[in-house]
Amino acid sequence: MLTEYLPFILFGLLALTVGIIALAFSSWMGPKKMESDNKFEPYECGMDQMDSPHKPFALKFYTFALLFILFDIETVFLIPWAFGYRNFLGTGTIVSMLVFMGVLGFGLFYIIKTRALEWE
Repeated sequence: MLTEYLPFILFGLLALTVGIIALAFSSWMGPKKMESDNKFEPYECGMDQMDSPHKPFALKFYTFALLFILFDIETVFLIPWAFGYRNFLGTGTIVSMLVFMGVLGFGLFYIIKTRALEWE
């Protein structure tokens, strides 16, 4: 039974060994002391910083991006079904796709009803 999992165990040990060796090599060859505090400033142009680089970011951009990803992944599932529609035209596939489209339609209705895509 152990012989079935031997390649996976060996690969895991190899990955762990390579990771440990890489960390040890980088700490051995890397810099030992800090150069200066100016090196870690956000801008190294010789001028003092005028404004904070950490400005507030509007949540509407995150919401819009999340909804875009959600409905973009929908096409990943719809396109193969549309191309193979004639090959596997069965009752189960049509029903499952209608359920899938119903859930997505309900999600779109909810997004429109809560006005998630409005900017103001």
